[in-house]
Amino acid sequence: MNTLMKKLIIEFRLFLLTCVVCFVFVGNGCVPNSQTTPHTTSQTVPQNKPPQRLISTAPSITEILFDIGIGDRIVGDSRFTKYPPETEKIEKIGGLYDGNWEKIVELKPDLVLILAKNENFHLQCQKLGIESLAVDHGSMDGVLESYNLIGERFGTEVMQAAQTRKTALKETLCVLRSKGESLPPVRVLICIDRIRGSGQLQNLYVAGTNSYFQDAIRWAGGINVAETTNLEIPVLSAEGVTAMNPDVIIDLMIGVKVGVSEGDAGTEENDLIADWKTLGNEVNAVKTGRIYVLTEDYATIPGPRTPLFVEKLLEILHGENIK
Repeated sequence: MNTLMKKLIIEFRLFLLTCVVCFVFVGNGCVPNSQTTPHTTSQTVPQNKPPQRLISTAPSITEILFDIGIGDRIVGDSRFTKYPPETEKIEKIGGLYDGNWEKIVELKPDLVLILAKNENFHLQCQKLGIESLAVDHGSMDGVLESYNLIGERFGTEVMQAAQTRKTALKETLCVLRSKGESLPPVRVLICIDRIRGSGQLQNLYVAGTNSYFQDAIRWAGGINVAETTNLEIPVLSAEGVTAMNPDVIIDLMIGVKVGVSEGDAGTEENDLIADWKTLGNEVNAVKTGRIYVLTEDYATIPGPRTPLFVEKLLEILHGENIK
């Protein structure tokens, strides 16, 4: 595998395991308070008039821009952005490590929106004299604050839309959490990434104490069996999973085309589930057949579609009980 390919794989895992999955929700007493402070705006060459040509450097940023009604101003975004469908026609400007600065300059943006952790983009914007706005999506505090920061930069009308959408997001998650808390808790393991095609379970990156998955599981009425590791994203062996003995296993296959029967294009779901069956009936999830493959990218992108992930977890963990 060449160096560039390794770098791109690492970058994709970075999106899955860090930048877009650190998720703590606060507000109105609905969910636990975060101990982190949202990143403040970081601007270069600020302008008074609302920006009309935007570059978004992360899927979570793009989704919020569309959510508040200014997605049509995006002229460039990350190669990892797949939603909403309109983004397919938007110019791609690379990823975290390989931003195409020639393309960025060519697009003549009024504003580049970046993640707070992505200092390289901010520094490069400074060098080029391009205005930038940094938002913190490392926690839900930061996600919610980004609605405010973006709204403030774009004026009264956009600010009103941002406040409306932020409130709706908070209220929806509160309703889901109330539903989850009313149901008997289910012990669950979420696998974020793993080696596939080896015929065995290897290098299982699972959701540990990572805030995003911890809260999503809790809101859906579950207990995260991997939180006992005290690691955000622990790497488990098959023996480690057996020791935890989850009642439900959720295998995230983000971006993988999964078929359900012979002849379907892509990886067969039964083959993915068969990997887990190698654990044997000592694991409750295997014994009862409660192993689920989830391919939807909303599972790892904090923002407007996060309620879809919590709803999916509710459905998987509690089935008919949620009705």
